[in-house]
Amino acid sequence: MRWKCTECEATLERIDHTHATLSLQSPRPVTAEPERCITLYCSVLKRENFEWVVQKCTEIGVKEIVPIIAERTVKTGLKVERLRLIAKEAAEQSGRGMIPKITEPMNFPSALLKAKNHASNVMFHTGTSGSGQQKASNSLGLWIGPEGGWTEKELQEAQEQGFTMGSLGMLTLRAETAAVVGVFGTMNQ
Repeated sequence: MRWKCTECEATLERIDHTHATLSLQSPRPVTAEPERCITLYCSVLKRENFEWVVQKCTEIGVKEIVPIIAERTVKTGLKVERLRLIAKEAAEQSGRGMIPKITEPMNFPSALLKAKNHASNVMFHTGTSGSGQQKASNSLGLWIGPEGGWTEKELQEAQEQGFTMGSLGMLTLRAETAAVVGVFGTMNQ
């Protein structure tokens, strides 16, 4: 199912100190939005690395980004408002019809609860041989771990929730690279 976004041209009719009045013309559907609704659950990374993930994953069509604090997460603070600005600018640059939602960081158990809303979830892990490929579904959660990877406990909890374990190949990728490769590969399945 394609997310339905509409754009239109507008004429500024009136403006004062508190209001602006616009006249909307020629509404048309935005066709640039991807078919799949992907939520990226990405462990918090160093500031510039996480900002890069937000920018690039916005450009390739992710609908929501959930920063998570896993057991091996080193950096826990994020400037969420700055991330939202980066997402807004990346959405404009890439011609998207919507700006992805950037949530406040959440701990791993809270993220697992949120993920129950998806048709399926894929947790990428370097020790996995599966591709993580999913049948087309309306709502998919993709999980990228911290530097050092997921702990055995986190992997077990995800599997108990019915997650598919996925691999991004034989090489060990940096977390920010894994996020972009995982989203891009899933968008194009």
